[in-house]
Amino acid sequence: MRTTLAAAIASLALALSFSPAAHAQEEKKFKVGVEPPAGFADHLEFIQGDKVETFSKDKVYVVEFWATWCPPCKRSIPHLTELQKDYGARGLQIIGVSDEPVDLVKKFVKEKGSAMDYTVATQKKDDTFIAEKWMQATGQKGIPCAFVIARTGKLVHIGNPLDPNFDNVIKMTLANRYDPELLSRVEPSISAARKSAKLRNYKEASGLYEKAITEGPSTLIQYGFENWRMLNEQANDTAGAKAYIKSLIDRVSTDKYALMECANYLATDTGGQKRDLDAAQYAVDKLKSVSGAKDDPEALSAMAAVSAARGDFAAAAEIQYDAWMTAAPASKPAFKRALDVYEGQAKVAKPAGK
Repeated sequence: MRTTLAAAIASLALALSFSPAAHAQEEKKFKVGVEPPAGFADHLEFIQGDKVETFSKDKVYVVEFWATWCPPCKRSIPHLTELQKDYGARGLQIIGVSDEPVDLVKKFVKEKGSAMDYTVATQKKDDTFIAEKWMQATGQKGIPCAFVIARTGKLVHIGNPLDPNFDNVIKMTLANRYDPELLSRVEPSISAARKSAKLRNYKEASGLYEKAITEGPSTLIQYGFENWRMLNEQANDTAGAKAYIKSLIDRVSTDKYALMECANYLATDTGGQKRDLDAAQYAVDKLKSVSGAKDDPEALSAMAAVSAARGDFAAAAEIQYDAWMTAAPASKPAFKRALDVYEGQAKVAKPAGK
């Protein structure tokens, strides 16, 4: 009887392990592609910066675990401060989280002064929620360790902020273009689309691209451009390509970062055989109507790039000057280099005697 009962219990446990409920619970485990556990602010004491109650969908967050005794953490502090200054206006918020006593961390932050210019918090005394639900849950054992949360609310990256690729991850995430879980999910459709294009089955290829890009914002621009290039260059469907790229821009007409990318890509890409500067200007016109774009140095620089591509270097120089003036100090040299180029081209293009 006991043997039969034990066998029945074992069978039930095995069945439950394959049930939809069990799978749903497993899927909720914190990992790349999943939203962070709820209650972040409830377990922290904020020492510097405003309390972050929730992860807002209009920001990109870097939650970095660190300690005052950790040499690599100390090396990452000025770099994180630089990232915060350069990209704070674009929606980046860095939060340094320590598990050390409040008084110790307060003293350290005060001594660092402007070299540690981002939000800092400590775990509340005897509260291990953050350590368990973030570091331990994702299998992280070393610090500094940074978790990047995209505007989708999902975790998109875990890594050391000193890694060479970390800055690029931040830039791509700010542009709503970094979502490895999503990119992996649509890869079969993209591979099939490319295969169909090679076989000159362009209608099927375009449909497969559309299937992939409707999955989320991270795939919309990247594979939308690829579909456009296929129509424009492989299918030689100029009219279809023009209509498609305009519709792509319309789909992101309220996304400042996507519009900036469209404008820059269409104006400066030299890999394609055919450019569409009318579409680039269309992206700029949409960008101008987005709130905050006219005060954003990156957006202004994209507008300048389109003017330069269209041969109006005087206008490009004027817009780039505004971009340079509004840029963060650390970013000014890059904006100034582009300004110098446009001003030089404007002088060359200026008619003699004027």
